[in-house]
Amino acid sequence: MTLHTELLLLATTARLIGDLETNRTSPSGPPARYLIIRPQADLPEARQKLALIFGSEPFELSSLDAESLVLEFPNRSFPLSTGEPTAAQHLGAKLRDSLDALLVEPDLPRAAAPVMPDRVPGLESVDDFPPGCWVGEEADLNDRPLWALDALKVREAWRLSQRLARPAMGSGIIIAQPDTGITAHVELAGVPLAGAFNTLGDGPPNSAADPLDTGFALNPGHGSATMSVAVSRSRDEADRMVGTAPLASHMPIRALRSVWAHEELPIARAVDLAVEKGAHVITMSLGGVALPFSPLRAAIRRAVAKQVIVMAAAGNCVGIVVYPARFAECIAVGGTDQRGGKWPGSCAGAAVDISAPGQNVLRASVEPRPQGSIGQGQGTSFAVALLSGVAACWLAHHGRGRLIAEAHARGETLQTMFRRLVRATAHRPAGWDGTRMGAGIADAEALLKAPFDLGIETESPAFEAELRAPADEMRAFITELAGADPELDDDALLRHGSAIGAALLSLRLDPAATPELVSALKGPLAQRFGRALAGPSVRLADSDVLAAQAERTDRLRRSVAFGKATAAGDSIESAAGGGATVMPEAGELSAKLDQLLAKPDNRSPGSRADFEKAVELIRLHGTRGIEKLADPGTILLPAELAAAEAVIKADGSRPSFLIRDGKIDPNDPFAGSWGERLLALRDDIETRAAMCGRIQPTRGHANRYCGTGALVDPSGPWVLSNFHVIQQALRSYPLFQFPTERGLRITGGLEIDFAAETDTTATNRWTIEEAVFPNGAGEGFGYIDAVLLRLGRSLDSKPLPPGEPGHTSDRFVFSPIQGFVTGEMPVLALIGFPNRPPQSSGTEGGIDWGWVVGQLFGGRFGVKRLAPGEFYRTIGSHPKDAETRYTFGYDATTMKGSSGSPTFSLSEAGSPAFGLHFAGYDNESNFALTTAALQRGFEGRGVAFP
Repeated sequence: MTLHTELLLLATTARLIGDLETNRTSPSGPPARYLIIRPQADLPEARQKLALIFGSEPFELSSLDAESLVLEFPNRSFPLSTGEPTAAQHLGAKLRDSLDALLVEPDLPRAAAPVMPDRVPGLESVDDFPPGCWVGEEADLNDRPLWALDALKVREAWRLSQRLARPAMGSGIIIAQPDTGITAHVELAGVPLAGAFNTLGDGPPNSAADPLDTGFALNPGHGSATMSVAVSRSRDEADRMVGTAPLASHMPIRALRSVWAHEELPIARAVDLAVEKGAHVITMSLGGVALPFSPLRAAIRRAVAKQVIVMAAAGNCVGIVVYPARFAECIAVGGTDQRGGKWPGSCAGAAVDISAPGQNVLRASVEPRPQGSIGQGQGTSFAVALLSGVAACWLAHHGRGRLIAEAHARGETLQTMFRRLVRATAHRPAGWDGTRMGAGIADAEALLKAPFDLGIETESPAFEAELRAPADEMRAFITELAGADPELDDDALLRHGSAIGAALLSLRLDPAATPELVSALKGPLAQRFGRALAGPSVRLADSDVLAAQAERTDRLRRSVAFGKATAAGDSIESAAGGGATVMPEAGELSAKLDQLLAKPDNRSPGSRADFEKAVELIRLHGTRGIEKLADPGTILLPAELAAAEAVIKADGSRPSFLIRDGKIDPNDPFAGSWGERLLALRDDIETRAAMCGRIQPTRGHANRYCGTGALVDPSGPWVLSNFHVIQQALRSYPLFQFPTERGLRITGGLEIDFAAETDTTATNRWTIEEAVFPNGAGEGFGYIDAVLLRLGRSLDSKPLPPGEPGHTSDRFVFSPIQGFVTGEMPVLALIGFPNRPPQSSGTEGGIDWGWVVGQLFGGRFGVKRLAPGEFYRTIGSHPKDAETRYTFGYDATTMKGSSGSPTFSLSEAGSPAFGLHFAGYDNESNFALTTAALQRGFEGRGVAFP
């Protein structure tokens, strides 16, 4: 840059400061802030350069993290308006050039999900804006003021804690709340404060006082109203209001002027401050657009890493889930009504984890004054605040220290564990929309009762959700908002993405709005700017529960007896289905393990040593478990159950075969009695294996995928998988999609690899461009956990599998013959991509059985495998399937990652598929959807299920 150019640049930026319409009109206005990303100058150099630019204009410059700075103008404040902020943006662009930074973004008040205010006489009414969002008050709820607590079974949870002499009602737990601050109100009287703070910069830093400013876009009393539903204390039996955690402490943080339009940096600072000051739960009744390189997301990640539970409202009235709830690290909460249906204004989508009451919840009201009134309020603001109290009750009941240890033992954060358990224990009313409203309505009593392993059974690999690149985050948000790919390059998305997102949100609230951003768009988005597509017309969801330990023991007993019988020469058919009943002696198991150790393998010396150690652990603990299994009345210890599970994988009863070049090795050391049968079906297996693929994000691999898919119609082409596989992909990977009438249109980020075998780099990848949900789609029992995925183009210029002449079929054909799902043909198999078992430290008798099983598998996971097994449970026999009769159970070694695997008979070559694997538990039975259920689900969806 020449001296002349630099002087011109400095002069221009100085003029823009003067042109900004940001002069403070009152001492309470927060400072104007800019986020500076990756400047080419360090902090002192940047400060020196800015001093030359701004002259006498006061400013403050500080580091946010290793790559970000924050610039503040203490004497200026951006107006609380969502109009076109040209001066602020132009100044940011000039500063970007001055500092040679990747991005300089003004932290303007962006359009946010609206909040229904208290009715204030004399103010312009916003009760009906936007149309169709808010509902009228429900008079019958005045006679049931605690209906929201009862919908969440909170009072039952309190009684449970008290009966067990455990801390109840959130005692000892601190709930932090970044919001508008709080004011004096009888419903907050007596609530202990764990500090009160201000990160907005419009008042003393150690005060969270809400100034109760009134105006169209302001929310006087919002912080007090939302937090009252969590921490309000019971006063007498006739009290009309009490929070979900009335003995918890409250940490209010004033971090926003308005929940209609708010800045991000003060909220991010509030999250960090809450963690620093000892908060245990952070609840955010706010939502809108995120900045590129979002400082709020980084703060949430830091909080979760410090074992703080963080949740946010899904949003109101704009349809799609907004930030920060949209971030995978944050628990997103939708809103429901008194009947368990969706509150009409609740935002919805794949990002919603769980729901809670949000329609006409009784809460504190600061208007009309005096400040002692209560009334009905609406919004996901109340849903998330209610859930924060439920989280506090859970932490108090079990003890936060113990829960952190239990989460660590399972390789989870406290946040992940809470999310898993609150979803697994959720109540699902009839007609529940699990595709958009999460797992159900939170059930506090069931949550407190839940065993810590509940909900781990859904068989998708438990990879950590991946961070989208900042430009991709913007692309995904805008794609869903507009129903089209924005077709903007990364630089344009970084510079304009948050402004475009804010404009699109504004258009959802007011279709007549005409922001001046259309000129930044091109392609389909320019033609469809502001038009939102309807959400998928699908319903219902569920999540599974652990099978009873007695069933687990029975299944193990049958599997071990099967191994003994087939080793003695009995046929697989005669030994399956409970035909084998004689248990082996401990010495027989030991002899089998000796044979296993005697077989050659290609492990390295170090791997061989680990393998031998694993086998000896099985010998030591497995023999004890096998001896106990012989007694039908014996209850095995967890370590003995885990050892018995390892036994049936090691002795050939329930092996898992690697597929190489479409074939399995019948001489596999773990083949047991299966080798001969599988050798006879080798051509049939090769054909089937070619048509199974690994569903993964673009450029995925064996440690980055979400499930299995089977080619069922080459004319589409259509691949069948599980609904929860696509849900995990949406939550975990940088996908670009928008809802359609029958599911999702996927514009980028998802593929399937039909190769994905061990010991090869060959691929046969195809893009996935559409997802069609069945009627009754959802996760788990009682609903149809399936999806049809339409493929687009080949990424490797290869034909669809099998791709070579001589194969018996070009697709998986599913048969509705009842004999398959009633156990008449008991021997079956499935092909999928099992992932390594969770590795944890000493949770079962001091032994990491995940590590032991990993050694048996030779450390090879995420690649194509065939797992044989036997039919175990007929349709309708699982308690959760008694009414719908969609599923049957079987016993095979699947593990996480096998979701979407087709189940087919091994009775003879060419036997059709008859089930879609969707669930199973580590060391438990597996379950598959029947062909009849799949056909029923996709009827009328515009695709013909084969």
